[in-house]
Amino acid sequence: MGTIKNLKIYGIDYGTRKCGIAFLKQDINIPLPKETIPSEELLEYLVSLDLNHDDLIVFGLPISMSGRYSKQSFLSIDEAIKIKERIGCKIYFVDERLTTSSLYSEVKGQVSYKKVKRTKDQNSSVLILSNFIQSPGNAIALEVREVYNLKKDFSNYKDILIWDVQVNKEFENVSIFAKDPWIFWHYYKKGFESTTLISDLKDYYDLIITTKENREKIQVNINCNELMCL
Repeated sequence: MGTIKNLKIYGIDYGTRKCGIAFLKQDINIPLPKETIPSEELLEYLVSLDLNHDDLIVFGLPISMSGRYSKQSFLSIDEAIKIKERIGCKIYFVDERLTTSSLYSEVKGQVSYKKVKRTKDQNSSVLILSNFIQSPGNAIALEVREVYNLKKDFSNYKDILIWDVQVNKEFENVSIFAKDPWIFWHYYKKGFESTTLISDLKDYYDLIITTKENREKIQVNINCNELMCL
C-alpha cells in the first residue's frame, strides 16, 4: 500500500441512520474522533473534504459472528461504492465484528455505559481506523471487478459453484462463494444469495467457475468434474 504519510485518512462506522467519522492526526499518527452525521449526508460531507485519489477511507464491514456477509454488509459496501465512483479515493474495509465489544471492554469501569453509547459511532470509527493503521494487511481493498460474459450452454451441469468471480449468466442449482466485497455486492443486488464460508459449500460440484488468480484459493476438499478458469 505504500506510505500513508501526508494522506488524508478517515475511518467510518456506517449505519442506516448515522455515521461515526474518525480521522488520522498525522503528526502523532493517532486516530481521533471527528463527528457523527446522518447517513444520507455522508457522501456530500466527504466531497466537502476535498479528497484526492490517493487519500484513504476505511469502512467497518459488518459481518455476522459466524463470518457471513449480511444486508448491513451490502448497505455499507453500496455506500462505499457510491463514494468511490464520486470521489475516486482509495477505500478499504476492516472486519468490525468485535469493534463494539472491544469498545465497551476498553472503557469498562472508566465511564458510564450511557456515555459510551452516546458516542459509540465516533468511538467505533476510531477503532475501525486504529485496526487499519495497526494491521493494514488485514484490510480488504474495494476494487472494481470485471464481469465475465459467459456464452456457453451450461444446461448439462447439475451443480455449479461460482467462486469469487462476477458472471453475467444466471444458473439453476448454483452456489456462490463471494469473499470479495464488490462481488458479494454484485450478486446481492441481483437477488442472489452467496456465502463466505467453506462449510456452507458441498464437497463436490459438476463445475466450478473462477478466475486464474483464484484457482489456488479453492479448498482442496472441494472437488469438481470440471474447472473453468476465466
